[in-house]
Parts: sequence; structure tokens; C-alpha cells
Amino acid sequence: MVVPIGRAHVVIAWVLVVAGTARADPRPVTLRDALAAVAGAPAAAVSPHEVAAADALVDAAGAWPNPSLHVSTNRLTARVVAGASVPLPVFGTVGAARRQAAREADVVRAEGALALRALRHRVALAWITLARLDGDVVASSIAAQQAAELGLIARGRQDAGAGADVDVTIAGAAKARADVAAASAVRAQAAASAELAGVLGWPLAQPLRSAGSPDTGSRAELAALSAGLAHHPERTAAAARIAAADAAVLQVKSLAWPSLSLEAEISYDDPTNNDKTDALVGVAIELPVFARIGDRVRAARATSAVQRARLAVTEGELGAELASAFERWRAAVETLDALEHEVVPAQERAAALSAQAYREGARDLASALQAERDLAAVRAEVNAARADAAVAWEDLQLAAGTDAN
Repeated sequence: MVVPIGRAHVVIAWVLVVAGTARADPRPVTLRDALAAVAGAPAAAVSPHEVAAADALVDAAGAWPNPSLHVSTNRLTARVVAGASVPLPVFGTVGAARRQAAREADVVRAEGALALRALRHRVALAWITLARLDGDVVASSIAAQQAAELGLIARGRQDAGAGADVDVTIAGAAKARADVAAASAVRAQAAASAELAGVLGWPLAQPLRSAGSPDTGSRAELAALSAGLAHHPERTAAAARIAAADAAVLQVKSLAWPSLSLEAEISYDDPTNNDKTDALVGVAIELPVFARIGDRVRAARATSAVQRARLAVTEGELGAELASAFERWRAAVETLDALEHEVVPAQERAAALSAQAYREGARDLASALQAERDLAAVRAEVNAARADAAVAWEDLQLAAGTDAN
């Protein structure tokens, strides 16, 4: 629905007064403004902390096993025996652990990107809902004004002796009904404002209003969109999970190697050695004979196979979701175009002719009221169709792997 800017502002102010909800001046927000504010939203602060934790785990994975110290004494031999054992991860266990942690960090980053895209999509949908309800406020308030105008015409005809009391009563009921619808639209608008503010972390006391028209999309071809699915963020995340699972297989396999420890011991003031101090240096080898590494490797390989199977499922679902979203968007755009260019002009002309005929006494009030109600319904359909097309466009971008804009 296209409403002159000046008239729209007057209408909205009138509805606010009628509904008794006059508040602070609303803050106009464009879709671009809302999406730009996503970076500062509370939900957007979660992923950076998760990535920081994953990166810290990469550094932690490079840690060597802890050394051990022991000190003892006895009555018959050395008064003090002190020793130390230092494990030596010389067979690649530390490197394998670091590589696995790094791949896990890649998964966290990929999933963080998915969470941010989902948040941007949620903000876009909340803004579209606000824009839709802003349009409902304008449409319902115009309908209320037109109902009031018909009431004035009915009273004028009654005063001129050409109308009946029933027409004034019917017109008054129609005006009351339109006023209720207008007030309800304002309440719904306030709810949508609070929802958008809540997602972005903005003060709820500051009312928001949409600025600009919802983007219903530009020319798009399914084949071109399908070609970009190879780089879809969900596929990227699935591939990162496969890499992490493969790294886990190598990390478990590295545990099959023996572990070495360098050991040293000093015996101080040993009576059995002419009260001398002696030192002992050696190497201990820990054999993973009972660690069941084979079973753990098979489990890790099965996990890797699971992730590859999930990638295949993801690829199939992405293609189907894209095709479905494309058809829904195309249908929504065609519906909006037909309403705007065919239905609305015809209904506006029918309403104008019905009002003129009633004014001249050629038709009754019921015909004029029905024409106005049909026009209001069509305008509401156009407003809803524009919002549906905008939502379908956002869904299409999400399915194609591109960001909302």
C-alpha cells in the first residue's frame, strides 16, 4: 500500500491519540540500521568468547605431561634419595593433540558464523514484522478516517431530510469497529517494536518505527544460487566437523606409540657406598599394551564416517531448501505484484464510485460501507503480501548462504 507521507504521519498521530498510547517520539530504524546493530547485540557476544576458549584449548593441547619428583630417606642406606621423572613426548602425541584442538576450534568458528547468520536473519524478520505492523497502523487508521467521513455524509443526508436514522446508526457502528481495529494495530505495533529492541539489546522504553520499505528481492536465478551452495556456511561447518573427526583419529593413533620418560636419582650420604653420593640416570618406556588403542581408533573412525554421512545429508537438504525457498519467494512476489497493479486500483475506483453514488442518493449506505471495507481488506492484503515477499526474500538469502542486507 502506498500512502502519501504527510497523510501517513497525520493518520498515525490520530491513531495514537485515539488509542491513548502517545509516547516519546519513535526512533526510525531502517533494515540496514538494524542489521548493522547486530554486532552489538547481546547474543552476538557469545560466539567470540567460545572462539577464545577454543583457541586457548589449542595452546593447552601443546602441554607436555607433568614431571614427577620424589624424595625419601631410610635408616640403613642413603640418608636422602631424591629423584625426578620427565616424560618425553617424542612420538608426535603433542602435535597430534594440537592439530585436533585446532580443528575443533575451526568447528567452533564455523558454528559461530552460523549463529551470527541466524541472529541476523532473526533481526531481519523482526524488522519486517515491525514494518508490516506499521503498515497495518496506517491502513487501519485510513479505514477509520473513511468510516468517519461516511458517518458525516450520513448525518448530512439526515439533516437534509434525504437520509434515515438507521444510516447514521450503521455508520456509527462502522466507525466504532474501525477505531477498535486501529487501536489494536497500534498495540501490535508496540509489541513488534519491543521484540526488535529486545533482540538488539536496545532500551525497551524507546519505541521503534520502520524506515524505508521492506526489500522484496531483485532478479534471482535458481541455477546461479545453487552454484553457490558449495560455499554455504552450513556446508563449511559440516566440512570442519569432518576435519576435526579425522584429526581425532590421528590423535588416537598417536597414543599407540610407547611413551618415554627420562629418570634421574641422587643418593646422598649412602653408608653402603662408603658414605658417598651417587647419581642414577635412566630411561623408562611405557608400553600401551592394555590401552585398547585399536578400539578407540575404530570409534574415532566411526565418528568420522558419521560426519561424512551428515555432510551428504546437509548437501541434499541445502539443495531442497534452496529450491523450496526460491519457489516461495517467486510466488510471494507475483502475488504482491498482482495485488498492487491490478486489485488495488480496481478496488479504489469501486470504493470511490460507491461513495459518490451514496452521496448523490443513487445507492444505499450498505453498499458504500461494503466497498470501503473491501478496500481496507485489499490494502491489508497488500501490506501482508509485501511483508510475506520480504520474509521469503530473507529466507531465500539464508537458504542460498548469503547474508541478509
